[in-house]
Amino acid sequence: MAGTVAKGNRLQVMSRKILEADGYVVHTAVRSSQRVGPPWKPFWISQTTDIFNAFDLIATRIDGPRPLRFIQITGGSVSERVKKVDPVPINTAIASVEVWKWHGGRKRLDRRYKDRKVWLPRGYFQVYYKERNWEPDPGDRIATGDAPAARASEEPVPIEPTAIAPALVRAKRVRVRGQA
Repeated sequence: MAGTVAKGNRLQVMSRKILEADGYVVHTAVRSSQRVGPPWKPFWISQTTDIFNAFDLIATRIDGPRPLRFIQITGGSVSERVKKVDPVPINTAIASVEVWKWHGGRKRLDRRYKDRKVWLPRGYFQVYYKERNWEPDPGDRIATGDAPAARASEEPVPIEPTAIAPALVRAKRVRVRGQA
C-alpha cells in the first residue's frame, strides 16, 4: 500500500494529465531535500514546497472560460484544504481557486436505497470552487481514464421482496422457578 506522499503524487500526475489534455500549461509544486538533525548524525528528509504554501498546481492557458487556475488536490478532507487555501488573497474575477477531491476506490453500493441496487460513482475528481463558496455540485465532476466508465446499459437493479430477510426478534428469557 502506498503512503500519503505517493498517493498525493499519483493524484497530482492524474490531474496534471487532465489539465494538459484540456490545453493548459501546468506548473506543479516540487519536492526539496533538506538535511536535518545533529551534525554528528544528520539525516535527509523530503519536503514539498507548495505554491503560496497552499496550492499544488497552477494551470494557465490563453482561452477561457478559466484562463488561470490555482488548484489544491486532496484525497482526504476538503475542509482542511479550504482552511489552507481560503486565506490566500486571489481575485476570483481573474483566477479560479479550486480544491479537487479524489473519489476513488472500488465499486460500492449506495446504502440509501433498500429496494434496489444503486452503485456509487467512482474514479473522479469532485471540484470545489471558491466563487461558489466551496459548495459541491455533481456537474463539477471530472472523470478520469483510469476508472472504468459507467455503463449506459447499467440500470438500478430492483431487489426482490423475498430476498430481504426479516429482522430477527430476540425474545426475553423466561426463568423457571426451581431450576438453577
